[in-house]
Amino acid sequence: MTVKWHRAGPVVALTSILIGAPLDGFSDARDEAAVPIRIGWQIPAVTQAAIVQVLKRTDVLARRGIEPQLVPYSYGTPEIEAAIAGKLDVFFAGDQPTINLLARGGKWKIVARLHYDKVAVVVPPNSPVATLEGLGGKLVASPFGSIAHREAILAQRSAGLDPNRVENVNMDILEIRDRILGGGVGNWGDIDAAAIWEPHVSAFRLSGLTRNLSETLAIGVVAMSDEFISRHPDAAIRLLVGLTQAWHFFARNPERVLRWYIDDTQLDYPQEALLEAVKIDPNFRAPTLRDIDLALNEEHIASLEKHATWGANAWQDGSRIRLFVDQSLLSRAKKEIAKGQLEQIEVILPSIRAVESARSKDDYGLDSIPLAAMFAFMTLIVLLAIELGLWLGRRSHMQVTTDSVRPVATLVGAVLGMMAFVIALTFGSATNRFDARKTALLDDVTAIQTAYLRANLLPEPHRTTIRSLLRDYVQVRAGIVHAYGQPGRLQLVQRRAHALQKSMWSHVEDMVAADGNTRLHAFFASALNDVFNLHTKRVVLGAHYRIPGFLWWALIFASCVAMVAVGFQFGIGGKRRILTANLALAITFALVMVLAFDLDRAGEGLISVNQQPMIDLYQSMNELE
Repeated sequence: MTVKWHRAGPVVALTSILIGAPLDGFSDARDEAAVPIRIGWQIPAVTQAAIVQVLKRTDVLARRGIEPQLVPYSYGTPEIEAAIAGKLDVFFAGDQPTINLLARGGKWKIVARLHYDKVAVVVPPNSPVATLEGLGGKLVASPFGSIAHREAILAQRSAGLDPNRVENVNMDILEIRDRILGGGVGNWGDIDAAAIWEPHVSAFRLSGLTRNLSETLAIGVVAMSDEFISRHPDAAIRLLVGLTQAWHFFARNPERVLRWYIDDTQLDYPQEALLEAVKIDPNFRAPTLRDIDLALNEEHIASLEKHATWGANAWQDGSRIRLFVDQSLLSRAKKEIAKGQLEQIEVILPSIRAVESARSKDDYGLDSIPLAAMFAFMTLIVLLAIELGLWLGRRSHMQVTTDSVRPVATLVGAVLGMMAFVIALTFGSATNRFDARKTALLDDVTAIQTAYLRANLLPEPHRTTIRSLLRDYVQVRAGIVHAYGQPGRLQLVQRRAHALQKSMWSHVEDMVAADGNTRLHAFFASALNDVFNLHTKRVVLGAHYRIPGFLWWALIFASCVAMVAVGFQFGIGGKRRILTANLALAITFALVMVLAFDLDRAGEGLISVNQQPMIDLYQSMNELE
């Protein structure tokens, strides 16, 4: 697939191709197509990002007939813009970005609480500023429109300061993070203080890089567009069921999920800091799935009313926010959960660290047979075939003359020669496919690395989001090899890859629409095209371009016939049984067959394409900043 670059051409061409990707079901409702849902989330918000990791890496939503397209953002403002533009169906965010979305006329409903978050105003440990009152005339950084920005302003007012006397500046949370990490205990450049949220609050405090002037708890919420609710009400309920399951999985496996988060986001904070950040939510203490509570109580709604009157999009009447809170979908989801018929969710995209050690569990056809078992099977049937031939030959011995043995030997030699030729062709074909898969892997790594480097040239917020999506994409590419031969799992992983492709290309669309720097966009788009093309090539080589199974069974059958002929020749010639020679012949023949089969199998085996280049790429992505 090649997409030619024109002003609108790449958008239309690639989008039409990607949207046409199959979305057929790996779900409980197997007769229905999976419902695609575009979910926006924020990379630096650890609890919601950890829950997103569960949505990414498990089949929790696929079991509910949902195909998630998980779109990352660095903070709320670009996420709001995407929601307003109709590019999202579900909105994971803090309360303030959600309020701002609604205040700007967004037709959305707040359907659940997602998490608690801690927000703090921080200064360097050696700063002369000891209290909030000391911020007068100082420069305070925060992402405008975020809960951190709000709490910074409210903290200044609570200390009796006029926020106009404080130099409040807009700064991306990841830039603030870099300032603090780069400056250490005392040199944050031109900023004197910052407003941040978890996990930065806990991580910087435990590392001795910050001192807190104030701390506040805030909530994160789940919002859904009115359009999506009206079109897919059942899917909306199933999403909330899956979200509750994801929360329960996270609460039971926090270390594992947080490791996913670290690997995925490259925000390499100490795990103890991340655990401290997330365990403020009472859902971590919920004993069962039914006890996971995502409902907004009256205190939460009162807080939303209070904060609706704050900021650039302030409402005069904060009580209006109640019109946008609808927990009826959550109530119906709770009823489904109460039935107690939910399956155990499974990890389908393990950590990059586990890619090489993963093992297939539900292969089909010959792929389901372990190599050792196949070797034993081939050895046994060859031995049995020879024994059958000996028995038949001995029964015919008294009726066969010496002269008649010679043509039989000639015929057997011809059969064995033909078998050797066919096996050689099969072995050669399998070797060629193996080499093609190895070459495609290296090409894939090179293409992704090129796209990742070129993404550095893109403007924010596209740069951060696309780089995060590319890291997700590498996870999928590294793990997809273990899905070959497993139709259900391969289909699911394929859909994940296509969803990531659509997300990345949507940013190309946005950049083209926003400015006229088509040369830069074409430069990046060409690299992205190569990435998409090589994905298709690798899947075709791994899952489809293989020696058909019926040919393997035909080859096994023909081999048995040939071995019967060998035994028959020995039998009519009056030769006695030589077990050692028969066993050597059987082992040699079985070994050749198994090696050829292993080369042709793209998944696990003794001979497989080493995924280390893809793993090395993933581990080095943080060094390619």
